[in-house]
Amino acid sequence: MRSMNRSNVENHAEDGHYWISISDLMTSLLFIFILILAYTIFTFSQKSEAYEENFKNRQQLLEELQIELKKKHIDVDIDPQNGNMRLRSDAFFALGSADLSTVGKSKISIIAQEIANKMKDTRYKKAIDTIFIEGHTDNVPFDSFRGGRRWTNMELSAQRAINTFLAMNASAGIGSLKNGSNRYLFSYSGYAEQRPIASNDSINGRKQNRRIEFFFALASHKVQ
Repeated sequence: MRSMNRSNVENHAEDGHYWISISDLMTSLLFIFILILAYTIFTFSQKSEAYEENFKNRQQLLEELQIELKKKHIDVDIDPQNGNMRLRSDAFFALGSADLSTVGKSKISIIAQEIANKMKDTRYKKAIDTIFIEGHTDNVPFDSFRGGRRWTNMELSAQRAINTFLAMNASAGIGSLKNGSNRYLFSYSGYAEQRPIASNDSINGRKQNRRIEFFFALASHKVQ
C-alpha cells in the first residue's frame, strides 16, 4: 500500500514538472512574439515617416522645376501627388518622328540642366530612387517604314524616350547621376498608347496623349 502511494506521488510530481515546462515554453514564445511585433511596428513606423518625408520633398522638387522652367518659357504639367512631369511631344518632335527638332533639343537641354541642378540637393537626391523618361503616343497606328519594315507606336515611343535621354545626357551628363543609394538615377521606356491621360476620340485628347513624361519614383526608405 505504501509502495503504491509513493508511486502515485512520484507520478503526480512528474506531471507537475511537465506542466511547468509547457507553461515556461508558452511564456517564452509569447515574449518572442511580443518582441517581433514591437520590432515590426517600429520598422513600419520608420518606413512611414521616411515615405512622408520623401513624398513632401518630391512634391517640392516638381513645383520648383515647374517654376524654374516657366521662367525659361518652357511650360510643363506636373502631378505632384503621383510624381509626374509632362511635356507635349509635339513641341519636341515632328509628327511620326523620333528625332528631336532643333527647338526640342534646346528645350530638352534646359530641362536636363534644371533637373541635374536640383538633384544636387541632398533632400531630393535621397527622396528620389529613379527618374523614368517615358515616351507615349496616341492610338493612331504609326505608319512608317524603317530598316525595311514597318515601325509601331511602341517602337516610336521607346525611341523618343531614348533620344530624349541621349540629348539630356549630352547637355548635362545625366547618365552619370546617382541616387542616394549610389545607383544610377535615370531610366527610359516606351508605352505607346497604353497609358492615355485623355480620350483618343478627339484631336485635343490625342495631342495630350502624345507626350514625354518624367516619373520621379520615390525611394522606399530613408537614405542616411
